[in-house]
This record gives sequence, structure tokens and C-alpha cells, in this order.
Amino acid sequence: MLDLNVFPQAVAYYFKEWKEFEMPFHHHEATEIMYVISGSCRVEINNECIGMRKGQYIIIQSHIPHRLVVEKNRPCRMLNLEFEWRSGEQRLISLEKLAKLDDSFPSAILSEEPFFILRDADHIYYTLRNLVFELDNQSNENSMMIDNLLLQLLLIIARQRREQNHEENGRNENYVKKVITYIHENYDHDITVEQLANVAHIHPSYLHRIFKQSTGMTLHEYISRVRIEKAKMLLEKTDIAVTEISSYVGINTSQYFSSVFRRSTGLSPSNYRRHFRDI
Repeated sequence: MLDLNVFPQAVAYYFKEWKEFEMPFHHHEATEIMYVISGSCRVEINNECIGMRKGQYIIIQSHIPHRLVVEKNRPCRMLNLEFEWRSGEQRLISLEKLAKLDDSFPSAILSEEPFFILRDADHIYYTLRNLVFELDNQSNENSMMIDNLLLQLLLIIARQRREQNHEENGRNENYVKKVITYIHENYDHDITVEQLANVAHIHPSYLHRIFKQSTGMTLHEYISRVRIEKAKMLLEKTDIAVTEISSYVGINTSQYFSSVFRRSTGLSPSNYRRHFRDI
């Protein structure tokens, strides 16, 4: 169960410009915010390679291995902030209080996803920068200012994530529709994930993720289902030889087709045709 009686506390923060850099894979105890002030870079995480440019920032949850790569002659300046959720400290803000201000806040910030990327639409950079300046001059007098800026920062992130998720859901739906249309028009050919990603103009790993979220199936499962359904229709409605049907549904050999078909239906293609016609 989620403990709402915890408080955000900044534990590390810095500005840094890299000219050329390859960070080894590592992880933090804290949640990390990496904001691109200028230039571009990429973050490698969970077998994904995420390109980032000015005005984008990534939130990486604690204990998630990742690394930063900055290419030669393409410098990147960043602002990084790490914060932890700590218990037992009486501070101005707690997760419980944030949840009361915005009931979707916990799920937006404490996401089950290992990371998420956002675009700066509300000048979040200035809030981050001001927070870092206050942290540099930390004292009893400005502790309330630090809490307020951290509160503002987290609420803006939660709001931006909701808004961006709404936009992305619409875009992702269009990507998936394009891919499904392509599959239904080309199931008689070899189909690779790279081809499908090119159809949608997105990265293959991103396509894998959104397709599974949208359909409940992997790309390979969906393609196989389409081919089996087409094969069943051909077996039921036509007199095409069983040995030829594999070529009509994009499966290279009749032997492999028979194996896939039996695994899906419990019958060989020949037995399926006989069973259907005996009904």
C-alpha cells in the first residue's frame, strides 16, 4: 500500500555541460529529473534509446539503471535534480497533502513506469532553476521557499504528464491504426517490426509498448492471429490446396504453417477443412 505520509526532499542538484560524454550504466536511490537546457543528448534505459533536445526533461524513478550519452561536436547543457521521498520529517508538504491538492498526483509522479519524458510547456525550467538557487543558499529562513518551489515543481510535472498523456493517447491510437492497416494489407508478405515502425515513423521498442497497451497482444501475436484467421477463411470458403495456403498468408513453408495452425486451432489445416465441411 502506498505510504502517503512521506515528504519530498532534494538530495542532489547541479548544472553541467558536456562536450562529449558516455556515462556508464548506474542507478540512484533517488528519483532523478534531467532537464535539457540546450543542445541534445540521449538517455539509454531499459533497452530503449531516448533522444532528448532543448526543453525536454526526463524523470527516472529510483533504482532504474540508465546512462547518458552526448555525441562529439553536439554539446548538451543540463540541469539535474534528485529527490527522495522520506518519512518522519514534519515538513510543509507531504505526499498526502499533494494528493489532497490533486488526487491524480500520486499516480502521475510515483508511476509504475521506470521513466517518462515531458516537454516544458509551463516554464518549469525557471521553477527548477529557482529551486536550485534556493538550495544553494539553504537556511532556516528559506526552508519554506524551498518547500513551496518543490511543491510547485511536482504539481507542474503532474499536470504536464496528464496533459501529455492525453495528447499521446490520441497519437498512439493513430500509430496503432496505421500499423494494423498495414498488417491487414500485407499479411501475405514477410512483416518485420522494423517495417511496422517505419510505417508509423516511431522507434520499434516504442511501437512494441504502445501496441501491447492498445491491443493486449504483441505485434507477433497479432500478425499470427490475422494470418490464422485468413487461413481459416481460405480453408472454409475456397478450394485452394492446403499446401498452397501458407503462401497466401505470408508463412514461408507449409510445414511451419501446419504447425502454427495446429497450435492455434488444435487441428491440422486438412482436418480443419474436413471438420468445417462436415458440419
